[in-house]
Amino acid sequence: MFFQACAGNGGTADKQAAAIDSAYALIGKSGKITYTDFTAEVAYLNDSTVHWTAIDKTGKTNQGTEKISYKQLNDHLYFLNWIEQDGLTVSQVINTKEGEVDAFLSYKDEKSTAGRAAQFLKGKFEFKK
Repeated sequence: MFFQACAGNGGTADKQAAAIDSAYALIGKSGKITYTDFTAEVAYLNDSTVHWTAIDKTGKTNQGTEKISYKQLNDHLYFLNWIEQDGLTVSQVINTKEGEVDAFLSYKDEKSTAGRAAQFLKGKFEFKK
């Protein structure tokens, strides 16, 4: 009996923790990220692939399926990175509990001395139902 108590027996606390973890889990779900100038609808297919559709303020869309680097930092915080076909590099920290996204973009820019430019974006994250 003592061993079962120490090992956890699937009691209420364990079930509540599992429910919280799955409520904030990213993989296998879809989300919407709203930035100032565009929104992105993203399907987190697995821990190595996302499919995204970006829609700007004029309604113009762009989409892609990307191989990603993915790291779960805790039960609600995720780091993702990918490089798109046009060379745009995207790095994101997604907080599914607070509904926040911090993104860093790096892209080709002929006018820059290094040939690339970069910018930070802050967005709002919500799971799609």
